[in-house]
Order: sequence, then C-alpha cells, then structure tokens
Amino acid sequence: MRYSVLATAILLIMGSSLSAEAAEPMDDLRGPIEQAIRILKDPKYNDLVMKDQQRMEVMSVIKKIFSFNEISKRALGRNWRKFNLQQRQVFEKTFADFLGYTYFKKIRDSYQGENVIFLSQEKISDIKALVKTKIPRKNNEIPLDYRMLRKKGKWQVYDVIIEGVSLVKNYRTQFKKILGKESPDQLIDRMRKKIVEQREQDKISS
Repeated sequence: MRYSVLATAILLIMGSSLSAEAAEPMDDLRGPIEQAIRILKDPKYNDLVMKDQQRMEVMSVIKKIFSFNEISKRALGRNWRKFNLQQRQVFEKTFADFLGYTYFKKIRDSYQGENVIFLSQEKISDIKALVKTKIPRKNNEIPLDYRMLRKKGKWQVYDVIIEGVSLVKNYRTQFKKILGKESPDQLIDRMRKKIVEQREQDKISS
C-alpha cells in the first residue's frame, strides 16, 4: 500500500518546466499537480498501445521537477564518494530511469482520481523548503511531505516523505547494503536489469 501511494505522490508533483521567477515552493507544486492530473485522466491513454507513450511523457516531466542529482547524492550518502565522475553521471541517469519504470505502473494502477490538498509550506532556509500536503481517500487521509531545493530560481523536489517514510532514506538503506558487498558498476548493472524486468512485466500485464 505504501509504495503504491508513494508512486501516486511522485506523479502528482510532476509537470512542465518551472518559472524562473517563482519564489514560493508551494506555488511551484500546485500548477504541475493540476497538469499531472490531466495526464492521468486523459482518456487517450486508456488504449493499451498508448501506455508506453504515456510513460515517456511522464518521465519527460518528472526530470524537470525532480532534482535527480540531489536524489542520487542523498540516496547514496557517503557511498557517493566511491563513485568516480563518470559513474556518478551514469548512476544518476540510471536511477532516474529505474524510479520511472518502477513507479509508473504503480502510479497508473493506483490512481483513484484524488486531488491534493495543500496544507502548509516552511522555508527552512533561502534554498530549502518543506511543503506539506495530504491526499484524501474514502476511509483515511494520506500525509505527504515534499522536501524541495531551490537552484537557479527553481524549486525542485529532492525527497518525498509518505506517512513518515523518506524515499531517499529507504533507498539509502538498500544501496548501503548492496555497496557493502558490490562495486558501483555492479549496483548500476542491478538497476539496469530491474528496468529490463519491469519492461517485460509491463508487456505481459498489458
């Protein structure tokens, strides 16, 4: 349940490019949410042959609002230093693709027409903020917190917290365990294999 909700949360904060003049993190989230909901509700994607195109469009907007550089560094933690420059670049791209393939199907299957309710925003510093929201469902409300970083006038998401669980910390724990036994290249190869598996599973389920 937690991962399907997290997947929905990831999609609901995706959108087109952010305005360089926007100063408020909550404002930078609100517009993309509405755009993401339109993607989810668009009837043209009900056709199975359109699902791959939908995924590609979703990924193109994910990469504009998520700072995968920050997500990658924070998910690796101290292990970031074990990666050379080329490995860091490859890891960042592969991790972004991995998250996209892993969560897209969950997003598609778990979305129930929810709207996001914005609760508050807290400026932790000039470049960091926390935006709190919730997703109302029939029998409960799901709290979602978004950690955001401002770079070059744009607020970008670098972590999502669902019911107190951090996306970054969750993967940091997994990566730490793997890198205790394997090399950076082996970790990247693991993610690549998972992407291939996800593609094949999606074809079968479609």
